[in-house]
Amino acid sequence: MDARGYLETREALIQAPFEPARWADALTSLASLCHATSAQLLSFGPTRFNPMVAPGVGEADVMDFLAIGGMDPATNHGLAAMLRADAGHVVTDSEYLSDHDRRRDPLYNEFFAKYDGHFVSSGVLFREGGRLRNLNLFHHRRQQGLGPNESGLMARLLPHFAKAVDLSIQLEGRAASLSTNAIEQAGPATILCQADGKIVAAGRKAEAMLSRGDVVGARDGRLRLSCREAQAELDMRIAAAARRFAPESGSVMVQRPCDRRIRIACVPVPEGDHNRFLEPLALLMIRDDDRPMLDRRAVGRTFALTEAETSIAELLIEGASSSRIAEVRGVSVETVNSQIKSILSKTGCSKRSEIPNLMRMYLSL
Repeated sequence: MDARGYLETREALIQAPFEPARWADALTSLASLCHATSAQLLSFGPTRFNPMVAPGVGEADVMDFLAIGGMDPATNHGLAAMLRADAGHVVTDSEYLSDHDRRRDPLYNEFFAKYDGHFVSSGVLFREGGRLRNLNLFHHRRQQGLGPNESGLMARLLPHFAKAVDLSIQLEGRAASLSTNAIEQAGPATILCQADGKIVAAGRKAEAMLSRGDVVGARDGRLRLSCREAQAELDMRIAAAARRFAPESGSVMVQRPCDRRIRIACVPVPEGDHNRFLEPLALLMIRDDDRPMLDRRAVGRTFALTEAETSIAELLIEGASSSRIAEVRGVSVETVNSQIKSILSKTGCSKRSEIPNLMRMYLSL
C-alpha cells in the first residue's frame, strides 16, 4: 500500500468539508491509489441524479446519463447492485457483468467510455431516506478494473469519505439555516424546502408562523397548508423550483380567516459549492399579499453581493453590455467582467444571461 498516498487522502478528507477545493484532491489521490482513471462522488435519489463532486462532469453529461437509463436499476446494473449492498461495501462490475455483457452494455459504450470507464467500481457510503450516496471509480481497459488489493484499500477509505460527506451535509444545513434568517431581515418569512416539501431550514418569522399553524403549518417535517387546493399547487411549485424549472415556479395565494391573503413565492436556490451535498432546494418567501417582497438591494444581500456587484446585476437586468456597464460605472471592461465572474460564482449561475433571469425571478414573485 502507498502509505503516503493513503495519508494524503485522509488529510484531504479532513479538510474537504471546510475547503471544498480539497474534495478534488481527495478524489484524485484515491484514483491514484487504486490505479483508476478518475473518481467521483455521486448521489442517486428517487427522481434525481446528483454528481456531488465529479470533476469534468457537466449538466449535459447528467442529461445524457438520464436519457440512457442511468437512474433505472433495470438498465444500470451497477446501481441495482449498490441498492442491494450494505454501506461500506465495494461493488465491482465483474460481480454482475460478464465481459461479453459489458461489451454490449449501452451505458459502457455510450457513456462510461467518455471517461475511459471500461471498468466501473463503486463503494456504498450510506443511505438517507430514498437517496444512495456512493464513491465511483473508472478504470481504463489497460488497467483491468479494481484488483483485490485496491478493493481493500477503497473499503478502508470508505468510512472516511462517508464521515466527510456527512459533515458537509450538516454544515450546508447550518448555512441554509443562517441564510433564511439573513433573508428574513429584508422582510418576508423564509423557508428552505427539498423538492418533496421537506423543510430543511426556517427563519425565525417562519418558525413562529409554522408553530401557530393557522394557515401555514408543518406535519411530518413537511410544509402543510390549510387549503387542499393551494397545497397541491404549492407542492408542484416547490418541486419545480427545487429542480430549477423556472416557468413552473412562482407564487401561491392562500386565504386567511381574517379575509387577508398571504403570498408564498417559490424560487430556486442556485447550485454551487454552498449546497452540493444537500438535496436540491427551493426558497419559499411568505408575506401578506399587500406587502412588498424583496427589493433589488435585498436580493443582492441574499447572494452576498457587494455594492458594486449589485449595481452590475441591476444593469444586467436592464440588458446592458459589459462596455455599457463600464461606461456607466467609470471602470474598465476587464473590471466589469471580473465582477460578473464573481456574481456567477455567488449566485451559482453558469453564464451571464442567467443572472438577470434569476434576479427577475426573485423580484417579480
